[in-house]
Parts: sequence; structure tokens; C-alpha cells
Amino acid sequence: MDKLSRKEEKLLKELSSGVDMISLSAHSQAPIVSERIQDKKPWVFWGLDNLFPSKLISLSDNSALHSAILDTKAKMIAGTHLVYESENSAAEKFFNEATEKWGGTNELINRLAVDVAYFKGLTINVTYETSKKINGVRHFDFSTVRSGKINTDNGLVENFYYSTRWDIATRKTVYSPKDEIYRPKKLVAFDPSTFNSPDSKKGGQLIFSKAYSPSNSYYPKPSYIGGLSYIDIAAKIATFHKSQLDNGMTGNIHIHIPRDLSNKETRLKVLKGLKDNYAGVQNTGRILLTYGTGDANKPDVTPISNNGVHEALSSLNEKSNQEIVSSHAIPRQLAQLDLGTGFGGLELAQSMAQFQTMSISPSQGMIEDKLNAILKHNGIKEKVMIGRLEPSSPVLSEALIKVSHTIDEIREMNKKQPLTDEVKGSEIPETKSNGSSSDTDRTER
Repeated sequence: MDKLSRKEEKLLKELSSGVDMISLSAHSQAPIVSERIQDKKPWVFWGLDNLFPSKLISLSDNSALHSAILDTKAKMIAGTHLVYESENSAAEKFFNEATEKWGGTNELINRLAVDVAYFKGLTINVTYETSKKINGVRHFDFSTVRSGKINTDNGLVENFYYSTRWDIATRKTVYSPKDEIYRPKKLVAFDPSTFNSPDSKKGGQLIFSKAYSPSNSYYPKPSYIGGLSYIDIAAKIATFHKSQLDNGMTGNIHIHIPRDLSNKETRLKVLKGLKDNYAGVQNTGRILLTYGTGDANKPDVTPISNNGVHEALSSLNEKSNQEIVSSHAIPRQLAQLDLGTGFGGLELAQSMAQFQTMSISPSQGMIEDKLNAILKHNGIKEKVMIGRLEPSSPVLSEALIKVSHTIDEIREMNKKQPLTDEVKGSEIPETKSNGSSSDTDRTER
């Protein structure tokens, strides 16, 4: 037998005389936030392996509730898009022209809102014309950017690095022709005084903004950082149930092999084979098929009841959902966990207003501050803001609107004049399904 690895030697030492307990756990953990500086790399690692944002995206892709909350956050942050101070606004004209190549202003806001929801940070790439004024504004995917190191002379980060595949760029030193597109490209930090530098002319400049996080100098911590383990648990529960379905809802089994396994090397091979076939949530319910000749070599297979497993997982899933919602600081009604509890429209409207104030408005402020800084640099004195979503008909059902709004408020939503005092009553004027007013409503006008 070839020389044993350390893990194999450890396994052999732990083997008992007749019964071996095989651990079927597959080690995993939620992504760890860290900033790692290496002398040989000009950028700062985001996460232990420099892939922290990719892992956040993966968690979102595999957790339905977490993904839905992030989508809700992003939509609320994007709001009704940019609101300008006046008609024929110079700010509106500038942003329409500066973003036209990359999908327009609304697309810019939508993308920035997603990045802020996921990462609590944003990146905007700007280009200049010869007169030092900015003439191009576009979104950069926040997950593809890594920060350069702080210049100790001025305390500023002066360079950033961009790659669409940091899993490749992090470990490569020599690039093949096919991988050359993943080599990190340097982008200089936003500094109008260096607009005419070769690097600025080549790739523009990068506005990098992040929410403050204690102990983090380079990267933000997502707002839901405290729920990462529960998000990971929720994803694994879903994988477990899918694997159970794929394998016919088969439970675990006890296998007794009537062979002499006193030889530790032989036992090691058997144990490794069992572990390889059973470890991890994706291998749950698999059947181990053995074969041989003669009754003496017939394996004894005994199913082990897993009664209660699904009930326990259901309870754990409910707990995970509660912790995920808490980590996002989003009201349960907005996360759609309290749909059958009798909450009225007033409570829902209040929850939405509270969430707007505590979470969404500060996130929108991150975007607004950077866009207004761009306007200021170009000598445009106007300011822009992102229109806030209101808990009106697109958000609340008709039944919820009736219990949370006055008659006049409902009529205003439908662009109708308030009722006169003579016709005002306790009943809300009915609206036909086709949007036309009833006869009673017409006489009131």
C-alpha cells in the first residue's frame, strides 16, 4: 500500500475493534469577511480567498427568501428613479447624455441599487472630455472590483483593479492567451486633478463608495452579515429535500459486511468508499449496492428510520427564515412572512415607511451623494434625488387600501377630485374591474 496521508493515518488510529463510526459530515461554513494584504499583489484580498462577493451572490442564488428580500430592497432603493429640481433640467440633460451609451439613467440607478442591496457599496466609472468636464457615467459591477492598498502618505486608495474572474486572476501569475482577458486592469481613483493622466485617459476614473464598517478599511460588510450562517443553512435544507426527492425519499441504512476487515488497510478502503458515497447533503438517501456469490458473503442491510428528520428540518427552516428576515431588518410583512395574520393595510404601510426611513433612504443617499458630486464637478448647481416609492396601489391590494386610506386619499390615487361634504359617506365608491366609475361615482362628480 502506498504511503498514507495524514488524514488516512488519523483515520486508522481511530478505528475500533469491531464498530467504526463513519462521519458523513461535509465541512462547510458561511463566507468570512476579511481583508488580506499580500506583498506580491497590488490589490487587497476581499475574503480569505478573494472571492467573498462571489460567495454572497451564490448564497442569494440558493436561498429563495434571501433572494426575494434583496430584490425588494433593490427595487425600493431604485425607487421611481431620479427626480430633478425643474423641467428642462441641466442635470437631467447631462445624465441622459452621459449614460446613453450604457443604457440610460434608469439602468444606471437600477444597477447601483442592486450593488448597494447586496454589498453596501457601489462603483461608478467616469470619463472626461478635454475640458476636464465629465462626459461619461456608467456603472461598474461592484463584485468585479478590488481595492488597491492605502497610500500611507495621504491615507487614500489611489488605484483599483477590475476583473470578471477573480477565481482565475487571484491565483495566476502567467496568463495564457485565452485567460488574458481576466488579467486585472488598473483603474485610478476619482480625482479630477489627474483627469489628463495616461491611466485616466485609458480607462477613466473609478468612484468607489462603501458604507462604513468598523475594522474594515477597504471593503464594506453587507447589511445582512449576521444572517450569513442561516442563509447557508436555508440553502442546504433545500438541497437536502431535493436530494431526498431525487433519490426516492430513501432513508439512511446500516450495512453489515460479513467479511474479515481486521486488516486496517482493507478497512480503510471500505470506509473511504462509504464516506465518498454518503457524505454531504447532496448524497442523502443514496443506496450502496454490493454484490458477491454465496450466502456467506451476503451483506446484511438494515434501514435506519429517519422519522422526525423532516419535522426537525421544517422547524429549522422556519427558524432560519426568521433569522434571515431579522438580519435584513426588514418587517415581516414586507418579507411576506405574515400574510395570513390579519395585518391590515395601515400596518403594512407603516412597516414600509419605517423600512424606508431606517434602511432604504440611507442606501439611496449613497447613490445620490455620488451623483451630486459629479454634477458639482461639472458646474451644475442642481441636485438630484431618487424618488421614494409610496405604499399605494402598486404595493397594496384593493382590500388593504380600503382599510388604510381615507376616501379622498383613494380618489387622489385614482386621479379623481375629492368628494363634496354632501355626498361623503362611510362607503367607499366602488370601481368596476375595467377601471370605469360606477353610476354612483359619476353622480358624485
